Amino acid sequence: MTERIRALLDSAVADTHPTSVDPVPEVLRRGAAARRRQVTTGLAGVLTVALLIGGGLAATGWSTDDASGIAPAASPSGRRAPDPLPDATSGKGTPRPFLVEIGDDEQVRVNGLVVPVPPDWRVNRDVSRPLTYCEVPARSIVVDVNISPGGDCDAQPMVMVRHWQPWYSRPNLPPQTFSSGLTEVVLPGGQPAWFDDNEVDNLAAAERGRWAAFNVEMPWSGAGLTVEMTPTELDPFVASIHSATEKPGRLVLPEAAPTAQLGQRGHDRIDSSDAAAVAKVLSRLRELDRPVDEDELTCSPAKPLTPAWKPAARDMAALTLTYPSGSPQAVVAISGTDDCAFATSSMGGRVWLPEGFLAEIRALLAPGGR
Repeated sequence: MTERIRALLDSAVADTHPTSVDPVPEVLRRGAAARRRQVTTGLAGVLTVALLIGGGLAATGWSTDDASGIAPAASPSGRRAPDPLPDATSGKGTPRPFLVEIGDDEQVRVNGLVVPVPPDWRVNRDVSRPLTYCEVPARSIVVDVNISPGGDCDAQPMVMVRHWQPWYSRPNLPPQTFSSGLTEVVLPGGQPAWFDDNEVDNLAAAERGRWAAFNVEMPWSGAGLTVEMTPTELDPFVASIHSATEKPGRLVLPEAAPTAQLGQRGHDRIDSSDAAAVAKVLSRLRELDRPVDEDELTCSPAKPLTPAWKPAARDMAALTLTYPSGSPQAVVAISGTDDCAFATSSMGGRVWLPEGFLAEIRALLAPGGR
């Protein structure tokens, strides 16, 4: 009973921090963490409420009036190649539709992201009704299904494949230094996987405990994963995740963005509504012309998150570019140091950065910094 009260209190105070557009995955993770405390010791102080880079993880069913073409699409019949990433030569792009294919080869594909189904697991894509957490069968990969908190069951192995949408913070929140760092792992094939600090801590905790629970975002595919399983199951599962080969290219960016947010660990968040300054930032990003090959990102000294996931960079800044309505349309992850510095756009593309690039972007967006 004490743990259920603690979970309710966690939910009650969630609005005191940057919140997600749709917090369901995070609420589920917190509820599962409470259940795990029945079988795991020492994790209560680690599995805390995430303070996400720009504000949160978005889940199934979230959309904006601006984001044409991002609504869920029916699973195509037969085998098909994923839609290509937007053309980086124009420097402009739009989000990819959430297209899922579940093949007869025991793999779930979402726009080039490949999530193999572990042995003795099954895929659930029954969208006829929402499920509570306790109704999800153990060892299920649940694809684009509406899952809500509910029930009083023990933690069980499961994976949620859900929509990813760009992070953001409510503009009226004070720009305090609650911004999290962004860690990027490059999957075999080239797609990025993004983790905030809380999820990095969750993976570290899994090494010391008997359970792993974390969120990871794959922006180029428009998908995110919520993973819960034992550490023994975790290592082979994450090692199997890969992507279709993505040819390195220049950053794919929105055509325009009237406002922007810049969040970085240890720095006040910058909210800029200076459209001219944001346009200069976009122009600088489009000028970057040195794409990063997958095998070039071996310079990070960071400790691997798992045996298969070695960070390409830690503590990256997150530049969120918005629509005129104020909702987010893209995120650019920017290295916080000049050592092995690169940037990755959620729309596609990864490029090397010149020395001092992040400081230049910060000066453009900060009041009086130009």
